[in-house]
Amino acid sequence: MATTLKRTQMYFPEDLLQQVRQIAESEHTTIAEVVRNAVGEFLDRKKKKQIDWENDPMWDLLVQTEGSGRDDGATDHDAYLYGGKQ
Repeated sequence: MATTLKRTQMYFPEDLLQQVRQIAESEHTTIAEVVRNAVGEFLDRKKKKQIDWENDPMWDLLVQTEGSGRDDGATDHDAYLYGGKQ
């Protein structure tokens, strides 16, 4: 399935553009392709850095203390995580 490309205009500092141009030439591709690949990699890294709240281990701690009658989890969480109240 072909991807539809949309035209856009971007401005780069001369030194950055020169580096991108050199990469494109060495890889026998276009500046646009180098930029698309770089943006794609950047977005992939951003997605991986997003917090997965549903699988956060903190929920396990909350479940363990739920119904225990303890109301000091905000102040004594280290004791519950690492053992014995200090």
